[in-house]
Amino acid sequence: MELDEKGRGVGGELSIPFAYPGDVIEAELVNKKKKTGRLLSIVQLSPLRQDARCKHFGQCGGCLWQGLKYESQLALKESRVRDLFDDVRRIIPSPDEYFYRNRMDYAFGPDFTLGLKNGKATVIDLKKCWLMSDQSNLVTARVKQFVLARKLESYQEGIMRHAVIREGKNINNTIINILTSDKGEFPLEALFEELKDAVSGVTWSINLSPADRSYGDIQKTSGNDYLLESLNGIKFKVPVQSFFQTNTRQAERLLKTVKELLGDTDPGSILDLYSGTGSFGLYLADRAKKVLGVEENAAAAELSKSNAELNGIGNYSAIAGRVEDVIGDLSRQYDTVIMDPPRPGVNKKILKRLGESRPKTIIYVSCNPFTQKHDIGVLEEYGYKLSACQPLDMCPHTPHIENVAKMDRS
Repeated sequence: MELDEKGRGVGGELSIPFAYPGDVIEAELVNKKKKTGRLLSIVQLSPLRQDARCKHFGQCGGCLWQGLKYESQLALKESRVRDLFDDVRRIIPSPDEYFYRNRMDYAFGPDFTLGLKNGKATVIDLKKCWLMSDQSNLVTARVKQFVLARKLESYQEGIMRHAVIREGKNINNTIINILTSDKGEFPLEALFEELKDAVSGVTWSINLSPADRSYGDIQKTSGNDYLLESLNGIKFKVPVQSFFQTNTRQAERLLKTVKELLGDTDPGSILDLYSGTGSFGLYLADRAKKVLGVEENAAAAELSKSNAELNGIGNYSAIAGRVEDVIGDLSRQYDTVIMDPPRPGVNKKILKRLGESRPKTIIYVSCNPFTQKHDIGVLEEYGYKLSACQPLDMCPHTPHIENVAKMDRS
């Protein structure tokens, strides 16, 4: 049995979650069009297997690979990157196998349940999530009890949609974002009063989209509307709905990896594309003449400048806008480009612009090595050469891989 791109076992033509290489299994067809199946029984266990710690394993889709030994997970992830790129370094393991996440997005379900979804509808009522800390699990249980006591039913019968829990690992603080429909008022102040001994802020947001997403229009906040965190000594304010690497300790290693790949040479001026709250640019500022972050989310771009002030970094600035719209002549003004795009990869207009302007070095950080491979191929057509490739495991017990690639002008 092999694995597909989503980390599911492939038996015959079917993709089967929770089946691993070396398993002999029985499965049933779930969706003929999508060629997906369901694991019924394991006739012969793969030697790669281990007993999962979480009692929800096999139902909850949050930890598809928790049934794999961690060394097997690392080997499979590294081999995936090696299948795409020639010269690949050994994968960097996560410092923590469990309780490593600083954020979880939980869904409210029928009968006042709260947890992760099994498919599109069923909510697994989590008693304990092995990806978040024990303290976070206690906060989640208290949120669920609050909703139950007030009979706040789940969407669509009621208003409750999602609860997003975010916690600092290096700075002890926790914030919550409660997402509802617009069909009623959420008792925000009452929840904050109930939890203020454990959290620094609660935000209420409304999601009008039929899509199952944990993002909405912020209505109001009690306490802080941002998380405080630090990476390698640099402090960050992280707005309640903004992106931040979910594995804090491994994110510190990721930043160090990018700096190490730059080597001892002078990076000159750095252009940080898809800069978010500024983690890469701020960490590299001590090596650079100047750093400019480019971020579509205007609030995040402004916050990255505030984070620079918070840390006394004077050579960092940022602009708000879509990278493909604002890159223009910017790329000609910078010697080094750092980019950490979303999973679909880099817009072809950006790749063309980078190829034509020929910055000395490009560091490409990706959570999707498959789209990264395509984009690097485009840049190679402009004369760039892949000089280093470093995978990291940001998300143990999942198929997700982070990969850092360095490209130099040939």
